[in-house]
Amino acid sequence: MRLRLTVPVVVFAIVIASAALSASAGARLLAGISDESGAMFTNPYFEALGVKQARYVTNYDAALKDPAATDAWMDAARAAGDQILVAFNPGYGSQCPDKPCSLPSAAVYTRAFIAFHKRYPYVKDYQPWNEVNSTTQPTWTKPQAVVTYYSIVKKYCKGCTVLGADIEDLVTPHQADYVVYIKELLADFKKAKVAIPQVWGIHNYEDVNYFHSTNTAKMLKLLPGQIWLTETGGIYYFETGAQQVLLPADETRQDKATKWMMTLALKYPKRIFRLYIYNFFSAVPPIVNRFDSALIGPNGLPRLAWYVLYEHYRQYFS
Repeated sequence: MRLRLTVPVVVFAIVIASAALSASAGARLLAGISDESGAMFTNPYFEALGVKQARYVTNYDAALKDPAATDAWMDAARAAGDQILVAFNPGYGSQCPDKPCSLPSAAVYTRAFIAFHKRYPYVKDYQPWNEVNSTTQPTWTKPQAVVTYYSIVKKYCKGCTVLGADIEDLVTPHQADYVVYIKELLADFKKAKVAIPQVWGIHNYEDVNYFHSTNTAKMLKLLPGQIWLTETGGIYYFETGAQQVLLPADETRQDKATKWMMTLALKYPKRIFRLYIYNFFSAVPPIVNRFDSALIGPNGLPRLAWYVLYEHYRQYFS
């Protein structure tokens, strides 16, 4: 739902639960916070949340081309005691959706993943490709490539949890229709004679920010096994690449969306196991962030949505 950068993206997890927000009292989730800055690990507002899990999005060839940034992030995450989920984006030099934007061959991806796994053997959770049905990704017309990358990670990461795909919920020109894409992807798994994955990642920004559950419910019906909301969150401000404002700046609406996000996630305790929220820091002017779902404003102070997460964590967990 937002412009993807070729720099690494990090998503951190906190535990949230609330009988008041869910029909299932005592429900338990791992919920995430995303940001591109490693400074989040030592930020006092981040530390106050008690985060012990993290999601990181980086170039699939990071270990081969330029591992410095990934090394630094991994070191910070480990120093904080966080468990890590990694998702891969296009390689270094890619300008997706502009050219160059190509998919690596199976051999190239295999070499890159083996190098990554060797360099960071403590990473045990993987998403072989990020936001596969987004038109900003080269996988959006090639679900068969998603099957290939999944199979490679499963083969070379024994004992790891490998998600089948990472799918967005919008039906817009920004991405392939998620219903059609999921059906094609499942068919490609069967065609390749690869066992259907039992853990999947979805992004349900539309449901969360327009206060419904239609897309989440559909995706749960289409996908088998566990669902991880690998990226979601209440949006403070959003404008399209064509500078059309879809969601004007509104901290109160973001606060309400964050509460609905938790309600929606906790509605399916037997299916949804994790929730990763985007993001933590807002861009500081003069940088303009056209997709702003940050918990911390440009002044360095928490927005209302941060307090929603903090209060629920402190109330229901030690």
